[in-house]
Amino acid sequence: MATTQFHSMNDTAPQNFDVDALVLRAQEGDKDAFARLYDHFFDRIYRYVYFRVAPSEVDDLVEIVFIKAWINLEKYEKRDVQFSAWVFKIAHNIVIDHRRSHRPLSEITEELEDSSEKAAPKVLTEKSMTSDLVREAVDHLKEPYRQVVTLKFLIGLSNTEIAEIMNEREGNVRVLQFRALKELKVLLQEKGVQPEFL
Repeated sequence: MATTQFHSMNDTAPQNFDVDALVLRAQEGDKDAFARLYDHFFDRIYRYVYFRVAPSEVDDLVEIVFIKAWINLEKYEKRDVQFSAWVFKIAHNIVIDHRRSHRPLSEITEELEDSSEKAAPKVLTEKSMTSDLVREAVDHLKEPYRQVVTLKFLIGLSNTEIAEIMNEREGNVRVLQFRALKELKVLLQEKGVQPEFL
């Protein structure tokens, strides 16, 4: 039986990378500064889109994300939201618009937060989530489970950033994580994959 490992992608960022300074320069028209932001966020945006649409559609949608980010960069203000959350919000909206005609979105009902250890398994963020089987399993998650799994465990965003992107309370985000991981575990086991995170 195959074993799948997962890990966060956050530890690949340079320690001295100043996003805020580059954003300010890019807002003043510095294309080189925006190019550095593009390089910095590309892998995570690509991974996010990849796990939410058909592989053949990823390149075009990722390109649209960065085009819209460049066009709307003057509207970004740090006091409203962190730049990373702002970029992922653009990606989120583009993916949702793209998927709307393919699959209905589920409403989130507010429920009590699950406080068990499994509600936020730290080990999951230390593993790799790259196999085709995992991609297929994530693809079969219903919305918004696919969204929260992708943002939290594939991209490595914080619950605060995810809440901003999804327009949800952090408590709801944690509930979604718990439920999404339970469903993902079942899907992976059906494919003969024994996940190590649950």
